Amino acid sequence: MKKLLILFLSVFIFGFQSCNKDEAATEGFDFSNTLPPYVELSSTAAKTVKQGASTTFTFVMRSGLQQNVTVTYDVTGGGLNLTNQTAVIERNKLNAVVTVAIPANAIVAPATTATATLTLTKAVTASGTQLTIGQKNVPEAQKVTISITQ
Repeated sequence: MKKLLILFLSVFIFGFQSCNKDEAATEGFDFSNTLPPYVELSSTAAKTVKQGASTTFTFVMRSGLQQNVTVTYDVTGGGLNLTNQTAVIERNKLNAVVTVAIPANAIVAPATTATATLTLTKAVTASGTQLTIGQKNVPEAQKVTISITQ
């Protein structure tokens, strides 16, 4: 019985001694500076669209929030002047898809092409918090060039 008690106490003491609040592997690391929520375009690659047709764009977040996020964007140039357009990323969702219609008269003769640009301008939560635009907080990079053809 004594041997069993000594064995039990040894295991308990060694087990208790190994429970250290400061993990040696993470000691000295600061985990308080996390990446804030952000919204960006899923792709900034240029798109080619025929006039009279439409195309889609996807706004994405890295993590879903517990409230809706309103994304504001502009589509300008090439006969388009769509400013302050909005899309909503719903609560607990990671993306929103918007469709942009290119008018049939977007290209003015004698030109055979036109160029428009979709620009992500801001993202705001339902509670009014402004989110970062782009993972690296470079809003100027969140643009897509749209080449309009006949």
